[in-house]
Amino acid sequence: MNWTEVGQQFSKARYESVPVYILFLSLFFALKSIRWAWLLKPVKSLAPSNVVGPLMVGFMGNNILPAHLGEIFRVFLLSRQEKIAAGAVLSSVAIERVLDVIAVLLLVGIGMLAVQNLPTSISTGFFYIGLVALAMVVVLALAVIFIQPAVSLACWMIHRLPVNSTWKGHLEQLIRAAAEGASVLRDGKLLAMLLTNSVLQWSINCAMIAVSLWSFGIQVPFSATLILLGVLVFAVTIPSSPGFFGAIQVAFVETLKIFGVPASTAFAASIYYHLIQYVLVTAVGFWFLGRSGFSLSRLQDGAEHIEEQELELS
Repeated sequence: MNWTEVGQQFSKARYESVPVYILFLSLFFALKSIRWAWLLKPVKSLAPSNVVGPLMVGFMGNNILPAHLGEIFRVFLLSRQEKIAAGAVLSSVAIERVLDVIAVLLLVGIGMLAVQNLPTSISTGFFYIGLVALAMVVVLALAVIFIQPAVSLACWMIHRLPVNSTWKGHLEQLIRAAAEGASVLRDGKLLAMLLTNSVLQWSINCAMIAVSLWSFGIQVPFSATLILLGVLVFAVTIPSSPGFFGAIQVAFVETLKIFGVPASTAFAASIYYHLIQYVLVTAVGFWFLGRSGFSLSRLQDGAEHIEEQELELS
């Protein structure tokens, strides 16, 4: 990497795009809050304003801690604030991940139709990710169709585990709460709204990528941003440093190289795309954490308790 060239890219970047980027970032998280409130409807009717705090605290946790620990933070915080069983909240977060994968793969598919001669590694990678996503959808569909027999079977197995009755009770509650949360998928109209929301979310994220590229004079077809979105999303799912530093930069450089973009320019655009949201999301997350009355250490303790329950269940 030529750091002199990277510095030159920043010296001539068009920073008037920052307000537009922040607007798209705000819309992205607003849609996330709306979707999470919808997912929790079978358990408790909540407004997006009730869930936005735990959501932002969770993303702040992902920014400063490894292993996506922020996902557990938001489960713990929302379950305590709204008196909802942790299993139901966990179920909603798991369904979120499936919806995200479906939406991103749909957008990537559109991009791949418009781009010729993609490297085999990318097209093959998305093919296998698509197969995994299809398997996830099938499993979810079967779980919803046969939810009561599945819960009965799980409870029967729990009562035969070599653990004390207290743990058996906790695990059974977790299973029943998760099943209650998953029942949101039985509502066809709501499911269609959830899918539409997810596609809109990630389309807005594509717009954030496009703004970042425009700011550094990178001219590529919009289909390139769709493919870059897919590489970005799946790159940050791999365990990496807190805040995904490195993973996002590699995704930008390697993907845009296909479209003839110099590494230094792509790297500079990745810093713009990454750093604005990192700073804002982390700051807003800490602000909501301060309002919640919880400390970071207490969130970590709560997250460890939830993870212990998950491990016992597995």
